[in-house]
Amino acid sequence: MADQDKANITSLKFKDDRNPNGKQIVLLLQGGGALGAYQVGAYKALQEKLTREGCKLDWVAGISIGAINASVIAGHKDPDAVRELENLWREFVSPEFFPYDYNWITRLVPSFLRGRLASLEPKYGAWMWTAFNPWGQGQFFSSRVLNPFQNPWYAQWQRRLRPNELAFYDTGRLHDTLDRHVNWDSINQPDAIRLSLGVTRVSDGEVAYFSNFDSVEQHWPRKVNIAAEHVMASGALPPAFPPIEIDGQLYWDGGVSSNTPIEALKHDLAADCDEDKRDTLVFLIDLWDRKGPIPKSMDDVFWRHKSIQFGSRKKAAESVVMDHERKIQLAIAQAEKAKQHTSELKRNLEVCQVMFERPQDDEHPQFCYSDADFSQQTFDEMRDHGYRDMRRAIGGSRSVECGGNFGKLYRYGTYQKHEKTDEKLGGPSSSRID
Repeated sequence: MADQDKANITSLKFKDDRNPNGKQIVLLLQGGGALGAYQVGAYKALQEKLTREGCKLDWVAGISIGAINASVIAGHKDPDAVRELENLWREFVSPEFFPYDYNWITRLVPSFLRGRLASLEPKYGAWMWTAFNPWGQGQFFSSRVLNPFQNPWYAQWQRRLRPNELAFYDTGRLHDTLDRHVNWDSINQPDAIRLSLGVTRVSDGEVAYFSNFDSVEQHWPRKVNIAAEHVMASGALPPAFPPIEIDGQLYWDGGVSSNTPIEALKHDLAADCDEDKRDTLVFLIDLWDRKGPIPKSMDDVFWRHKSIQFGSRKKAAESVVMDHERKIQLAIAQAEKAKQHTSELKRNLEVCQVMFERPQDDEHPQFCYSDADFSQQTFDEMRDHGYRDMRRAIGGSRSVECGGNFGKLYRYGTYQKHEKTDEKLGGPSSSRID
């Protein structure tokens, strides 16, 4: 991002209308690899708001890179959680030189950014990633690609592989990195911030959550002492990373089953509305832009496939809000019929869906491994987008509303693409309950 653009971000004046006082504050973080830098900026903006209001975050849940960010937010060793999160990402970011950073070619040959040559950039980037990532990624993972005794394509012909060998990369570095930045003891204290990490069971493909509290979902693991292994299990995306074994069960990345936490956690959200007698304000941070141009190259095909596969389903957040609305309205109707008081039944659930979007008219070929682009340049851009978008969400401007009196959904995108498409398709406004 250009220096002038950064200056513009810091000087922006935002409205500050989204009031968190007296509410349960929940932060839900989607998976998306290097795109998770967007969540760093979004969390910074949210934490600034909570600090100003004298409030605190009550619950953070994440999947994959969202689980990594969530664990640092919940158990940061540095007194400043934002600073701890940024320090973690400094260890993830690639050095700004060959072969780690493919962006050097666009700086060396600016013509690659123009005209027909632009189509070579994502192809070259993809080739660079495939060919040279044997060096690994910072303090995130190391590679097995060049070692014939470790590369699973070759090793599988020599012997039967153990589960932890069934991947191209080893995540031992991530374990050590998490231990440097997360205070596991503080996460597992009785009064700790709630933490939930989404995983997929390899044996049956079902989603589950590891939490430091007892969930109302009976088929999920009971309250566990969260450790680095639980975070790594949430981010064990095959075939890049191996499954993680916990209590005799193998787990993969939660995004393999469902990459958006809100639908899986909706029963806990509703239960907390009743139990705590508080309204709930949820911030759902999405990393994948599911609205995009028709593919014109194989790079575009790969990227659109990923975006659709891992992006939030439009109806997921809507259904959670509408279910809550119907539940409260039904409870009130039953209480009124029985001539009982209804004031204690009126619990509000607000969901702010903050979404990273690419420009509507962006015809630039998309690097199909952008979720693996840990360059400093991309980190800065994604973090700044997240900060800007969350500030807008906090301000309450440019929203698309769905719901009724007790359940509301607001959407905020980087370029507001959702507003045009939702209106065109009859979107959330058509499902409003009056």
